[in-house]
Amino acid sequence: MAQTDTNIAELRYGGDEAFEPFESLDPAGRARGFQIDLLEALAPLLGTTVSVRLQDWQRNVADFRDGRLDLIAMVVTDERRRWALFAPGHATPVLAVYRPRERTELQDLQDLADLRVAVLDSDAMRDTSTKWLGGMHGPLLPHADAARALAAVAARQADVALLPRAYGDAALAARKDGALVLSRVALRLQSYAFAVAPGNEALRQRLERALATLEANGQLDTLRTQWLGSNRDVAERGRLEHLIRSQQGLTWGVASAAGVALLLLGATLRRRSQRLVVEARRRRDAEASLQQAEALLGQAFTHNAMPMLIVEQGSGVVRDTNEALCGLLGVESAALIDRPLREQGHHLDPAVLEQLARSLDADGVIAAIPLRLTRADGQVRDCLVSADRMQLGTSVQLFCIVQDITESLQRDAAMRLEYERLAQQLANARNELQQFTAAVSHDLKAPLRAVQGLAGLLRDRLRAGHVREAIDYTEHIGRAAERMTTMVDALSRLARVGQQPLQRQTVDMQVLAVETWSLLAASDPQRQIEWRAEPLPRAQAHADLVAQVWQNLIENARKFTARSTAPKVAVDSFHDERGTWYRVTDNGAGFDMGQASLLFTPFQRMHSAREFAGTGVGLSLVRRIIDLHGGEIRVRSAPGVGTVVEFSLEPAPA
Repeated sequence: MAQTDTNIAELRYGGDEAFEPFESLDPAGRARGFQIDLLEALAPLLGTTVSVRLQDWQRNVADFRDGRLDLIAMVVTDERRRWALFAPGHATPVLAVYRPRERTELQDLQDLADLRVAVLDSDAMRDTSTKWLGGMHGPLLPHADAARALAAVAARQADVALLPRAYGDAALAARKDGALVLSRVALRLQSYAFAVAPGNEALRQRLERALATLEANGQLDTLRTQWLGSNRDVAERGRLEHLIRSQQGLTWGVASAAGVALLLLGATLRRRSQRLVVEARRRRDAEASLQQAEALLGQAFTHNAMPMLIVEQGSGVVRDTNEALCGLLGVESAALIDRPLREQGHHLDPAVLEQLARSLDADGVIAAIPLRLTRADGQVRDCLVSADRMQLGTSVQLFCIVQDITESLQRDAAMRLEYERLAQQLANARNELQQFTAAVSHDLKAPLRAVQGLAGLLRDRLRAGHVREAIDYTEHIGRAAERMTTMVDALSRLARVGQQPLQRQTVDMQVLAVETWSLLAASDPQRQIEWRAEPLPRAQAHADLVAQVWQNLIENARKFTARSTAPKVAVDSFHDERGTWYRVTDNGAGFDMGQASLLFTPFQRMHSAREFAGTGVGLSLVRRIIDLHGGEIRVRSAPGVGTVVEFSLEPAPA
């Protein structure tokens, strides 16, 4: 029977011996992980001690159901509710997609719709499939464990695998063929919670109160960040981060050595100008100091075992390089020095080089960014590159360190996995920037071409003495220039979203939504629109940014109902396993969901400017704000029916 006396001296907890980073056994057989630290924090609040036993998960389930365990933690499912009583969920395990290396990168859940997806044959996955994956057309192929699911993908019996990262990453690391990689798609569809025996409501309530206390004082969020890493496995990154810190230390050490040498030289030169009577002696001192500086730089740079180079900022010309870098690339120094890096396309991707330059311009420093170099003999080397600015005279030089970690990645599968993930993030960022630049360039060119054409006509009219027509052209030019100004201002607002610090506080969403509607309605009092606002839960967010979300979404709803015979706009909310969602609904023009891929791209509009005015930046702004908060946004629409926009935010503390 389940333990019903909640005042027992010790609670018996059973966990999974291989469920990183939630709970697992280290090489010495000690229990570690998010759950273990959380139980340690909960014990004094529960007024008891907790004994922890980690073993095979199926044995845990059997022991719990037979009354040999008082407490376990697991994904909440409808089937498990029949034999366990759950406390509120306190974490959300990540479901990750594993794909063949040659398959195009997936962007979101919709990309899985027509694929054969290998999954675990478990009640947790079956529950998730029923609730969240019902719209997928491709079959879900159940497998006994993560290793067999990945094997099915490698054998082309499935297109991708959708697995808990706690199991999938370990299975991927155990594979040696490198045929599969971790995709960027990460889903949080499951709620993870403590469970007690049915009928032990008193213990469940004590757990709920203790978890609420840890949530309120920030301790639970600290543990989530430490172990679950805001959707990244912190434990897995440990070794790579240690490597990065070591490299950064070396960067600063070499830069400091060069700075000391330059200071010595500068001091000598100042003394020589102050005392002309001892010019000869000061010159000797200066020469001696210069020799010391050269010796120091030779020791720290030229003969250092770490590959290094100095590049002139702006021109990108390589001013110096050391023997280690030449050895890494398999070339002589003459092939690099006094040549611009853009000529080294056979060694590194020019697009990657451009991205590194932008990162340096934005942040002033590059800290251990993944970089693949190709040697002169065609061999590809996996590296980390760091860079910092150095002022030498009137010019700015970039001091760069390149670390070859190819062998380290071959020995350490976890490090290889993290390196591939970071490299993929950089590639995705490049693709997004290219798409963004193409969209902005295309839409800004239209009013610019109009101004150029109208300016020519204006000159012709003035030369012909047709002043009235010329005045008309100036008005057209003014409108085109105003259009460009509006678009640039919209881009400026979009760029500023990620620059201001995120200051979370409790936000009254009901007040924000109602005030936004009142202000918009006052600007056009002649329009009669049916408005309905249900009570909305409070959110933990940046108040000014969330106000912009409501402003854009409600303004869109009003705008696109302009041609509806009985326009309606509604605001409400709902809660599911993924969190709290806020919803704006209208019965306006709607749009074809076949164009939804362009929805969040700046200046990409679902309707022409003649139909509905606007810049086409509003939803891009909304998405950036929601992404910044770690939330999600989704849109459903149909022509002539209307549009539903839903977004999620972190709920305010109770």
